[in-house]
Parts: sequence; structure tokens; C-alpha cells
Amino acid sequence: MNATQNLDVGIRILVILNGAWHLLRHDLGRDLSRSATRGRAGPATSPAQIGIPRPASSLPVVRFCTLLTRTRWTTLAKGRRPATSVGKCARSRAMSTLTLDTVSHYRGRGFAHTHDTPLLIRHHSQKECRYVVIAPWLDFMTRWNEGKVTAAELTDWQTTALRAVLGHVHSKSPFYRRRLAGVNLDIKDLADLAHIPYTTKDDLRDAMHGMLSGTVADAQFYFETTGTTGRPTPCPRSAMDFDLNVAPLAHALDLIVRKHFTDDGERPILAVVAPNDVHAACLSLSFAAKQIGIAKLDLFPITPTLGFARFFEVLVELRINMILCSPGLLMALAEMSSSYGVEVPDDLAVKVLLTTGEMCSDGMGRLLAQTWNADVYNFMYGSQEAGCPAVTRPDGTVVAIEPTYLLEVLDLETETTLGIEGYGELCLTTLVPGLKPLIRYRTGDLVSIAPDSTGRRTVKVLGRVKDMTDLGGRKRSAAEIDNTILADPELIYGYELEVHAVGGQDRVHVRVKAKEGADHDQLKALVAGRVTAAFGVPAEVTIHPLLDLKSATGGWVSWKTARIKDRRAQETDDIETRSAADLARAVEQAI
Repeated sequence: MNATQNLDVGIRILVILNGAWHLLRHDLGRDLSRSATRGRAGPATSPAQIGIPRPASSLPVVRFCTLLTRTRWTTLAKGRRPATSVGKCARSRAMSTLTLDTVSHYRGRGFAHTHDTPLLIRHHSQKECRYVVIAPWLDFMTRWNEGKVTAAELTDWQTTALRAVLGHVHSKSPFYRRRLAGVNLDIKDLADLAHIPYTTKDDLRDAMHGMLSGTVADAQFYFETTGTTGRPTPCPRSAMDFDLNVAPLAHALDLIVRKHFTDDGERPILAVVAPNDVHAACLSLSFAAKQIGIAKLDLFPITPTLGFARFFEVLVELRINMILCSPGLLMALAEMSSSYGVEVPDDLAVKVLLTTGEMCSDGMGRLLAQTWNADVYNFMYGSQEAGCPAVTRPDGTVVAIEPTYLLEVLDLETETTLGIEGYGELCLTTLVPGLKPLIRYRTGDLVSIAPDSTGRRTVKVLGRVKDMTDLGGRKRSAAEIDNTILADPELIYGYELEVHAVGGQDRVHVRVKAKEGADHDQLKALVAGRVTAAFGVPAEVTIHPLLDLKSATGGWVSWKTARIKDRRAQETDDIETRSAADLARAVEQAI
């Protein structure tokens, strides 16, 4: 056992002994048990008030506010009261963050990384230090990640957390106080959730800051929606919200890094190609990368401070080997790279692509893998307002983060719940009693949720419900269309689709961008044959040298707006169409 491992073991013993002393003096266990029995909800300031029973394997909270560096413990300050209560403290605000870094090593890799496991999170309100114990959450998530949580335990956890978060929003949020007035919040089991009203995107836009269970001053970080589909809405996150959202991202990222980077090989360098103004992705990935000990940089080319020329230079100079980006923009980057003297993939060192920001169908995933010669993961599903309820696994499947989210599927016709599995619109409830919990939030996304062999629930995102297109008398999902047209990744870069009605029959015109060396006649015949076979409509295919830039960037707004022109309906100048056009112009100017 080396010195670092000895230190780690010693620290764990100190933590356990110190925590045991608190259990005896302050009877923490009794308080938690009593709270769990009552299921009482209130301000999210302690395990008892949160209503989460303390798991048996949870590390006790230590009295000293400390920070473990890689070589030593450093005592920052001494708290006045145990972490199970709201305490006032006359000391400096800097004292009240407690972090336990568990130092570990990549297996045989020769370089260490740290896992930041915050046990106490500070909130400031009128110079008062407010503490939230999140150790039980992190411990439960760790056990869940390791497959040590039974189905019964998970249901128990979710039911208790749901009861608590309902009480939290009813008490703290002006919107939910009104929305839930007169609603029976005495949740006995998860099926009772069906009696709770939905929350919609229009509700978020109408309520704005009234949706919050607190104020922006209570936040650790402030984000907001992009405004591409409507009025931007505030999405502040408390420290508890942020850390519990980052934890599964760090875990997923760590597993992928372990899979692709070995002890004597190159070190991972992650480039996040996404906007970072009041946007959560870049900051969240910064914390996730820090926790697992890898290099990370923000590299968004659609800005005047960077631009595409420098973007490609950085990819080459730093030998970036991991990229997180939207699928459409990744294909656009590959297509335009030669204009900047870079050939994708030959001149680059990219091994791993992590997609986010829009749907990545199976067909698009295969296209990206073939184009970039890299492994592709649909890394995280989520939104600014809801956080990240699903992440990838090393086998490529995407799983729901069930300790912190409750996912339902709604029937597309009746809009009633189908339960926690099935095909339909995703409706989610955030279980963390933070600054902006959402109760039965209708995401508008089309999903298929099913259990796998381990009992985890896998989530396949198939596009948005409103992006479904009627072809041949049936509604087709964005994923269905993508998978049909992108079936030959070695021949095609991308496509646009026009739908016409001729003599009462649907007809499809597909414009495709062919890859260099592709046989155009073969490509046209393959695409036309697949479209007709899949959708029962005649198809005409033409080869175009350059597609509309909206097909690359418009997917951030709407997959359908980016790729489909439905000539059967009158064109409308809605906000999504304008937003997609604005993004395309921004890219064109940056190029």
C-alpha cells in the first residue's frame, strides 16, 4: 500500500470516528429516523428536513471544515454546530465549505485524480451560513452506480424524496404554492404522482422567477434558457443542485476515460464545443473534468474571440482527443475543415466524440463515427431548465439518473401517464429540493424507456413530439427519418428533406451532400429506395454540393426546422424558424 493509499485509509478512519462522536452527542440517527417516518418536508437545510433517510453506508459528517489536498489535510475553520441543523456563524464566509477529496489512481495509469465529494454546501442569506447535508445523496448515488441498490430501495428513496420535494416547492415556490393549492400531497407511493398537475414550458415563461423556491441570490450559479424557442427563462442552481447534477456527469465521463485511455498512453484532453454564456454545459463539464483529473477547455468557434481558423489550429496544436459537441455542428466542422487546411480525421488526434445539445440518432452516431474515425457516445440528455436526467454508459446506452429524477412517459394521444416505461412524451420530476425543482415537467421530447438486464432504465431520445412528421398517413419520429436516410455513413455527409402533396399523395424530395469519392447514382438509388420502403411514399433524391447551414446549427433549436421543409403547410415566421436562421447567419459570419 503506497503513501497516498495509507493517507486515504487514515482519513476514512478519522471521518468515521469523528462522525460516531457526533452520533452519540447529537443523536443524529434518531433525528433522521424520526424525519423519515414523518416524511416531513421543508426548507432544504438538513437530512431531517429534506426527509431523506440516511443510508446505512453513508459517511458521517465531520465537525471540522476541511479540505484534503493531495498531500495533507488543511484545517480551514471549526463549525459551531453539527451539520444536521441550520447554524449561524460569526466567522468568515470562506470557512463554511467542507470537501472530502478521495484520492485515487487510474488503474496502473501512473497519474492520480481526485473525486470531489462535497459533504456540506453553504448558502448565504443576510450573512447567515446555511448548511445542506448532501452526503446521503452522494452516497446513495454511488451505491446506485455500483449496482448495490435494490429496486425496493430505489422506490423507497424516490417516494420519500418526492414527498419531500412536493412539500419544499409548496412552501417555497410562489408558482407551485398556487398550482398545488388544494392538491393532496400525501404521497403514499409513486403512482400517486399521476394526480399532481403538469408543469409546461409556457408555465416556466409565465412564472419566470416565481417558479423558484428561493431567489437568485440563493444560487451558486445562474443560467438561463437560450430563448431560441421562446422567452428565456431563469435557471439558477444552488450548490446542491449543481453538485448533484455534476456527480453523474463526472461518473459517466470517468468510465469513458478509463475505457479509452490506458496507463502508458496519451492523457485525455477534452474540448467542449458549446456556448458558455449563462449556459450550464461548459461549467458543469469543467467541474466534472476537475473531479476526475483530466484537462478540459472551452472551444466554441462561433465567437469573435476564437473563430473557426483558430479553432482548428487548437485542435491540431493541443492534439485534442475528446470533443463534446452537438451532432450537426460536428458534421459541419468535418465538412468545412479542409477550408482551413485541416483534414478530418487524418490531421487530428480525436478518439472520442461526446454528443449533446440535440438528438443523436443511431444513424447520426454511425455517421459521426465513420466521418471522424472516433467512438461516439450520446453523452448526456437534458436541458437548461431540467438539468441532466440521463447520461451515457461505456456500452453506448443512455440511462436515467433515478436517484435524483423521476421519469414518466405520457401517451401521445391521451396525454396521460403510461408509468415509468414505454413510448411517448417524457415527463420528469426533479427529486432534489433545490432552487428550481420541476414537478411533472412536460419536456416535449419523444422517448422510449425500457429496463435493461441490470434493472436500469435506458432512455432513447427520438426527437421532439412536435418534430414528428406525417408521411404516408403515419407520424414519423425524427429518429426514424434520420436512421433511414443516414444508413450509408461512408457515402453521405447530411441531408435536407422537402415533403410535397401531389394529387393527394405525399412525395418526398431528399437533397443529400455526398462524401468525396461516393458514387452519386448509387447514393441516390440507395436513399430513394430506403425512403420509399420505410415510409411508403415516392422519393426523389438529388446531390447538392452544399447544404443550408441551418442543417448544421438549427438542430439546437429544432431538428425539424433544421432539416425538413413541409410544403404541404403554409410557412410560418415563428420564433424557431427565426432562431435557426439567426444561428446559421452567425456561423456564416464566423466562417
